[in-house]
Amino acid sequence: MCYNNNMIGIDIEKINRFEHWTDEGYRRIFTDKEIEYARSYENCLERFCGFYCVKEAFVKALDDDRIIFSKIEILHNENGKPYINRTPYINEIIRDHFANKIDVSISHCKDYAVAVVLVE
Repeated sequence: MCYNNNMIGIDIEKINRFEHWTDEGYRRIFTDKEIEYARSYENCLERFCGFYCVKEAFVKALDDDRIIFSKIEILHNENGKPYINRTPYINEIIRDHFANKIDVSISHCKDYAVAVVLVE
């Protein structure tokens, strides 16, 4: 585990890796709110890939393989900025790492999505 003040994680994935996922596959990784949000867009695969990148980047930032992807939920504020929902599970994880703030950035283009997570 990492016990310093600033931890950063980044992940990039090809969007087309999500083309053949089944509903069961999505439900193993994503929350109902994430699935609903992603499917509200014409190109939902970009959103699924971006959410996946956030989850990977969060795990990398904390260097903690105990984290369960389906318990990390990415939501958006009123301005559209993504954030990790501070559930009791997430609060416990970041408390274990002596952190209290999580910043998230997601970007995607035609072929790739990328996310950066900063935990302070």
